[in-house]
Amino acid sequence: MERTFRNSNFEGAYFKCEVGSGKSEKVSDFRLPISDFRLPISDFQTMPRTKQFNEEEVLRKAMELFWKQGYHATSIQNLVDQLGINRASLYDTFGGKDALFEKAFEKYVRDYSAQVIAQLSRHESVRRALEAFFLSEARAAARDKDHKGCFVVNTTTEFVPNSEEWAQRITRQRKAMEHLFLQYLQRAVEQGEIPPGKDLPALAAYLFTFYNGLKVVSKANDSEEELCRVVQVALSVLD
Repeated sequence: MERTFRNSNFEGAYFKCEVGSGKSEKVSDFRLPISDFRLPISDFQTMPRTKQFNEEEVLRKAMELFWKQGYHATSIQNLVDQLGINRASLYDTFGGKDALFEKAFEKYVRDYSAQVIAQLSRHESVRRALEAFFLSEARAAARDKDHKGCFVVNTTTEFVPNSEEWAQRITRQRKAMEHLFLQYLQRAVEQGEIPPGKDLPALAAYLFTFYNGLKVVSKANDSEEELCRVVQVALSVLD
């Protein structure tokens, strides 16, 4: 690409320059009044701004902070300090606190749903899979030094029933989890692990409700032994 510029010392020399090459050659000599000197801003090409951070990593940090503190207790300055980005980048990339919270919530739902499916798929026996899953959740909750509980449960208590939008989101998540439990319970009946005739939709709702209660209680009771005993009693309903 070539650009032709008038010499900045106004000595009357015309220069032709290949942009980016660093090469220039003198074309002709003449006298140029300073008032005729023009260099349009459009002749400058600026490099596009590139983000100096990993969006997925920043979103993970935001999820952890919101999970721990909740929406209302987390300020923009808290986010700036925790995420390591400035306010302009936060708004430009994530759209502000509200949008960032929504993205963090959705990330938690995606990641946790995949984790639940992976855990339940490790065992051929459904009873064994459910027991391993709930015991794992009880132990993890008891060992969590921040006592965060469940992000979805925390969001439920913070926004519902005052926000219809969040009530609908929470309902969708509840139905998805209950459907997942129902699928495994149906397989358990087929495999002879659960007696036929039980109300499987009610059992699926029960498992979801128990999970939520376990997460809430673990925020105030970090006794791993006690929580694990409660799990064993809760699952006896499948007998």
